[in-house]
Amino acid sequence: MKQLKTFALLLLFSYGLMLYLALLQTAPGQQLQFHADAPVWLTLQAMLSLWLSRKLDAVLWAKGAAASLLQRYSQNFGLSLLIFVSLMTGLQLLIDTVTSQPLVLQQYLRVSLMYLLVHSLIAAADLLWQALKRQQQQQLELMQAQQHNQQFKLQLLQQQLDPHFLFNNLNVLSVLIHKNPDQAEQFLDHFADIYRYQLQQGGKNLVPLADELAFAQQYMALLAQRFPASFQLQITIEPQQQTNYQLVPCCLQLLLENAVKHNSASAEQPLLIQLKLQHNQLIVRHSLRPKAFAQPGTGTGLANLSERCLALLGKPIAVIQNDEFIVQVPLQHSV
Repeated sequence: MKQLKTFALLLLFSYGLMLYLALLQTAPGQQLQFHADAPVWLTLQAMLSLWLSRKLDAVLWAKGAAASLLQRYSQNFGLSLLIFVSLMTGLQLLIDTVTSQPLVLQQYLRVSLMYLLVHSLIAAADLLWQALKRQQQQQLELMQAQQHNQQFKLQLLQQQLDPHFLFNNLNVLSVLIHKNPDQAEQFLDHFADIYRYQLQQGGKNLVPLADELAFAQQYMALLAQRFPASFQLQITIEPQQQTNYQLVPCCLQLLLENAVKHNSASAEQPLLIQLKLQHNQLIVRHSLRPKAFAQPGTGTGLANLSERCLALLGKPIAVIQNDEFIVQVPLQHSV
């Protein structure tokens, strides 16, 4: 349907152009010399011109031959113009040679100028249209990126002020204050560190892996008070390796929260959460033990984390689920 519409527009353009040229060549009082089949042949030539321009543009776009859009469009227009005019003029010369027509240089100059005019009008209009479409697409992608950024900021704010997280830990703190003041003070330090980390690092694009791992240990220290010996964190990453990588902030909080929310664990059967490096990725792995009466997750948290990784690191997270739940988080080497 799209090709048919393009052909119809080019046919209309060809009839208008040929009629205009016929009017220019007809003196006052003479009969209009207009050949009805000429616009059809011109339309086919215009289709070839359009195909050649788009094909060359696709090649230049794929190879990244030009540093800017203006340079690429200039290269496209110049090369396609040279190829089209040379091809059509050469074809006309071949036809005249085969049919024993007289070869007049002035005639071929006029033919070349006509093809130059045709390609200039077709290719220039198409390149302008493609440039406008790409500009609209870039604006749309920018708007989507801004929307995703706003959604993430809102989600981060909700995490910081999560009433359930705050209420549960304040209850634990209240009990500890009466039973063990020293332990309550230690618990309060971990609790404050978590919120301080969220406030300081949450607005950044990337944070050191070492900071995320330290945050994860603080988070697990709080869980140890709520669920004694039920969740264990195993980090098999050398300290030197921890300083070599960066990742999106607060991703480990989301992954640890998911593990606690959706899996059953006890002191007799603790859930082991393993963190390790593999192929420039952070691997978060634990057994899959679905809670019997857990509410099904929406997957929004993992989807947002994946979008953030894709936007900032060029690669989304990967989730593998069988008898284990594995999340592969992309990392970036520190500068």
